[in-house]
Amino acid sequence: MNKKIKILFAGEAITTQTIIYKGWDSLHLANYSEHGGYFLNALKSDKNMEVDYVPTYRVAEEFPWTLKELSKYDVIAISDIGSKTFLISKRTMTGVKTPNRLKLLKDYVNNGGSFIMWGGYLSFTGYHGYAHYKETPVEEILPVKCLDMDDTVEVPEGFLPKILLKNHPILNGMPDKWEGWFLSYNKLIPKEGSTIITNISEDNNDPFLVVWDYGKGRTVASAVDCAHHGASPAFLNWEYTKNYFRNIVKWCSKSL
Repeated sequence: MNKKIKILFAGEAITTQTIIYKGWDSLHLANYSEHGGYFLNALKSDKNMEVDYVPTYRVAEEFPWTLKELSKYDVIAISDIGSKTFLISKRTMTGVKTPNRLKLLKDYVNNGGSFIMWGGYLSFTGYHGYAHYKETPVEEILPVKCLDMDDTVEVPEGFLPKILLKNHPILNGMPDKWEGWFLSYNKLIPKEGSTIITNISEDNNDPFLVVWDYGKGRTVASAVDCAHHGASPAFLNWEYTKNYFRNIVKWCSKSL
């Protein structure tokens, strides 16, 4: 019997507040939504994978606090969640010392764990620099360097990646021609020794997917999101997308 791949996925949840003004009166509306379903469902539908999910609003308090807790997982993936959320908890705001979970993630990968960062407004450097992973232990383990300025790039006309390494295991079972489109990405700088699997498009050599081995583990940097608006529903509902998501996790866990 094959050992199940255990994955921890964090992020991809938002709470929005809308204020509607009508003359002297105003209405305050709140809404909560989770956008990681496409990635989560791809993993949950594989009988050889077991996934736990920590939505963004719970990360500050519930993301693992110890290396022992992190080491229960073969792969840890985060999407659209800034570094401050890992660093500042309720205890921090009352002056209590806590573990630095960015350092713990580095130790986790050094010891053989694997880490995935998906793109988004709060990934890598992020929109207006709000994600702030530059010069952190997480940037050290990533196969890319983060910019020191807003790294988000909007492409409203859409794009599809240019495949550079069609024989890489992550692209197993994937057709040469992809369907759907992407509408934004994070501009990243590949590190020396990393492997660039795909570029943003035929006429844009910015990296789309970059991987490498770090310590005893592996890490993946995806310039695009695993949810909208960065990834369109046309791509997310494409018949091969689940295979792509699973392959990334399998490669990370050295199961592929």
